[in-house]
Amino acid sequence: MPNRLARMNPIFQKIEAVSKKTRIVTQLREAIVSGAIEGGQQIVEAKLAQQFGVGQGLVREALIELEHRGFVQRTPYSGTNVSMLTFEDVLQIFEVRIELEPLAFYLAGKNVDERNFAELEELAEKTHIAFESKDLAGFFRSHLEFRNTIWQLSGNRYLHQELERIVVPLYALYLIRSSYNRDGLALCIELQDKTLDAFRRKDIEQARYLARDFLIRMKEHLRIHFVSKSQNK
Repeated sequence: MPNRLARMNPIFQKIEAVSKKTRIVTQLREAIVSGAIEGGQQIVEAKLAQQFGVGQGLVREALIELEHRGFVQRTPYSGTNVSMLTFEDVLQIFEVRIELEPLAFYLAGKNVDERNFAELEELAEKTHIAFESKDLAGFFRSHLEFRNTIWQLSGNRYLHQELERIVVPLYALYLIRSSYNRDGLALCIELQDKTLDAFRRKDIEQARYLARDFLIRMKEHLRIHFVSKSQNK
């Protein structure tokens, strides 16, 4: 019996570590979104570890997860900074998305089955609910998961990884600034609904067209929105 308990102890320690990391991720994310930690600000692992009362390795793991979500950018031998994209960065990201993401929608249309379709429907419904309740964080969470599910369904891991790398920071940026207007959100809802219809009809060429058309319209929408905000300052 003692030997069995000895073998079980490390398992409980790992669960505790994950719990701590999750709490660190949550607190850092909230600090970034609220503006307590500003865009471009450097994050010092040793200082955070001291504030949280945990090991520096655990803070590093939390920052890696935040990087994956797009909230921070980590540079080897330099450090970690809160993500801060310029408008030119956003336009360049959209140029890449316009070429890559329609392919993901096309390939996903070939692979989607009843279970996958039900999952996409559920995510679309969550996005609708968040839109109506003006829950910006909930909206982006479910809409990004909707898109990420499609990237996964493409079956091309290189395409999936590249889209995650360039797109996730955009969603973090929208959430950090809390400035994505209702018209832009409505375009996302429209894409979801029309994509589900195309997948239902097995019209994969239409799915490709919808993704490309959406991204072109969204790029122009953001350009107009950005110019308007600049003129009103």
